[in-house]
Amino acid sequence: MMISPEAYMEILKDKKYMELLPLRDELIEDIRQFEADPDHKGNGMKMQPSPEVRYQCNLDYLGKLCELISEKYNAEYVWGEG
Repeated sequence: MMISPEAYMEILKDKKYMELLPLRDELIEDIRQFEADPDHKGNGMKMQPSPEVRYQCNLDYLGKLCELISEKYNAEYVWGEG
């Protein structure tokens, strides 16, 4: 089951900038794997949610996560609040 992008951000809101980067990289890797498989067959196993739903959710998560990474970077490295 996938959660909403807002719920995903709620889970991550207290993480530091450097803790968010590996999560971003994982999302990008999942997105790339989906895009590299034009038939979206994966490993042949039936998945729930479907690969298409996971792909769309990962895109939404990535967009929100990048916003959070930008905010955390500014807070911790530009404004020195972290």
